[in-house]
Amino acid sequence: MRVSKVLLATLATTAVLLAGCGASIDNETAGQVSSAAAPTVGTEQAFAVLGGTTVTNTGSSVITGNVGVSPGTAITGFPPGILTGVTHAADAESLQAQSDTTILYLDLASQPCTSDVTGQNLGGRTLVPGVYCSTSGLQLTGALTLDAGGVPGAVWVFKAGSTLITASSSSVLLTNGANPCNVFWQVTSSATLGTTTDFVGNIVALTSIALQTGAKLSGRALARNGAVTLDSNVITVPVCDVSATSIPPTLGKTFSPSTVNTGVVSTLTITLTNANDTIANLTGPLIDNLPSGLVVVDGSVRTTCMEPAPLSGWFIVDKGKVGLTAEGFIPANSSCTVTANVTAAAAGSYVNTLPAGALQTDHGNNPDPATATLTVQ
Repeated sequence: MRVSKVLLATLATTAVLLAGCGASIDNETAGQVSSAAAPTVGTEQAFAVLGGTTVTNTGSSVITGNVGVSPGTAITGFPPGILTGVTHAADAESLQAQSDTTILYLDLASQPCTSDVTGQNLGGRTLVPGVYCSTSGLQLTGALTLDAGGVPGAVWVFKAGSTLITASSSSVLLTNGANPCNVFWQVTSSATLGTTTDFVGNIVALTSIALQTGAKLSGRALARNGAVTLDSNVITVPVCDVSATSIPPTLGKTFSPSTVNTGVVSTLTITLTNANDTIANLTGPLIDNLPSGLVVVDGSVRTTCMEPAPLSGWFIVDKGKVGLTAEGFIPANSSCTVTANVTAAAAGSYVNTLPAGALQTDHGNNPDPATATLTVQ
């Protein structure tokens, strides 16, 4: 059965190549969008990293998901890297995962283009669902936004005729219901994520994949024939098939003390709770807009919603906002918090609310708002 799937995908790929990319349209300007089809993901969905020859890690990488290699046998660098899944070196699981990765690769390659992005940098653009093709390499400098427009199950497929390369500090942002499970990068050669890149999607490369220092990936790094090289990275496999019995996360909020004098510090604590047996990965940023006049004390923000938990995982857009980036997660059957010291120069009652749906995860969004009031005398 698997052989027939590969054969069908190969024939479809040949048909697309014969048709050429010239028939594709730019769906940003044509006013019509042909959505990409969600490919079949097999046993490789359990793998955060899968290499063909080797998987090597340097530094304090944190990998949520399995790590495997086949037909190669070497997986090195764990520790110092932290792995929450299982390693599979040239065993039956990694062999099957590589077979399924080949099917996935050919499936993606066979999808007809809806937009030709040859020679274009993806940075600074907002793209709707579709199949974006380049007869040469794909380049990303800056931020690429993927906008689902509220369409459930929206899919993006990016097809690189050679390499995929991102510049340092580049990012892929998801909006309006976009799901990291439905973003795919089919790379005919090798992929390189530049330093501190914040990337999203399933990278399926024919040869190798390299994540440079500090790069983050919400998705998978699947290399068919070459190596996967890591250097102090964070890779998190999103939960793609959420059961109907999944429990949406909840939010709580307190001020301590709840009554202070003007200019005196109170500690704001936001509690994120996950009642599921698997971790809840954030699929979008969590931003708490403080009421006017209530400000965050510089350098006071802390979080336990990452492992390890760097302060850089949280960001303050300005003194009136506190937020968590989409790389955060809530541990299984547990809670995590963000805390920040806040003050107000004027007396009053400061009501701070995070609305329902503010916390977006792959187990659903918070169904109820979280509210706390700080009284300043």
